[in-house]
Amino acid sequence: MYFGQIRILCVVCAFFLAGCTTPVSTNIKPSAEHVAKYSELSDLNVVATLEKNVNDARKANMPFLAPSYFREASQVLSESQSALGNKSRDVLVSNAAKGDAILEKGRAIMAIVQYRFAKELEYKTQLEEHDAPKLLPREYEKAMGDLSGLIGKVEREQPESIEREKTALLQSMLDLVIKAIQEGALHESELINADSRMKNADKQAPVTYAQALRVYQDAKSRIAAAHDDKELVQRLGAEATFAAHHAQQINERVALLQTQLKISAASVASVGGVMNSGGVQENAQPEGKSSGTERVTLEKIVLQEEDRLQSIAAALKLRDLRDLPLEKQVEAIRRAAADAVNQPNGATAIQDYEERLKAANNGIQQGVAELEQKDKQLAEKNDQLSRKDKQLADKDKQLTEKDSQIKTLKKKLQTMKLL
Repeated sequence: MYFGQIRILCVVCAFFLAGCTTPVSTNIKPSAEHVAKYSELSDLNVVATLEKNVNDARKANMPFLAPSYFREASQVLSESQSALGNKSRDVLVSNAAKGDAILEKGRAIMAIVQYRFAKELEYKTQLEEHDAPKLLPREYEKAMGDLSGLIGKVEREQPESIEREKTALLQSMLDLVIKAIQEGALHESELINADSRMKNADKQAPVTYAQALRVYQDAKSRIAAAHDDKELVQRLGAEATFAAHHAQQINERVALLQTQLKISAASVASVGGVMNSGGVQENAQPEGKSSGTERVTLEKIVLQEEDRLQSIAAALKLRDLRDLPLEKQVEAIRRAAADAVNQPNGATAIQDYEERLKAANNGIQQGVAELEQKDKQLAEKNDQLSRKDKQLADKDKQLTEKDSQIKTLKKKLQTMKLL
């Protein structure tokens, strides 16, 4: 964030250097008090005192709240440092007094800016709290540039159109605050969902992936409506991340089973079937006729396995583990079950949990076996269709040959009649 602020300040300084040719300190004259403050100091202390005042102004955020005054005071300090040992004492004192007078006026401008742009500065703080310079750098820089432009008008006492521009800036900054809060709360889930999409989750695990997207969109809408409710924002962000992890691990599990069973688009195509959503589906039937075979998806099998594990986890009073890979869910259940040994009837409970884990594993094995059986049925039906297609092709060839013979005979008859 520190480097982001430096970049913003560079943008602000460039803006004013390019657009403002007349120094704001032109009419500023140091008072007798300013001169007296430095008259009793040594040359070195004159420069050191001015340097301290400039640094204090920097810490007070004058580079943003009154950038022109800070820049010109810094320029006076630079000149004083260069003049040390080269210019007379009177020149050093005069320069330091001028620098102090500029900083004093800058502090007065800062107070005006803080009053007139209180809400904008509050939004700026919120944007930085929600890491907008990193998450939304372009939008943040534009907002800061617009705010700096209005501050520049206050510095130069150019009030025209400030209120109209303030209204538009306030709305854009509020929108950006909401966007930054959404991005902060939902950034992780957005990245996970994008990764799942790249890994074909919309095809391999469409039900779970669609649910993750729904949770994400719902969270985004609810955050926009109640962005200042920190507890709600945190909870919605956690729910979206959980749903994204859930879809991710289901998709990875489906992909793993596809690899293990060698159920891929190529292998299914070789037997005339179609791979769709991690499942096996029969060839298309003639219009108006159903296949009569229900499609089985790997996602459905994995979700059934997950439901069995979740019921065991709930019995052990564990948290919802569905955002973890199934292997880690099993590990967590085994650890919790081991801890339950010391409880009353612990041994019986352990045996029960082991049986239920075994049943969960048997469930997926059964589902996989069903998929293999359906794949075999598809291959057999495809062979039957291929044989029928060949028979039809042979008959069509025979009909074509007979048709050709008939045409030949007709031509011969016509020739004979002419004779």
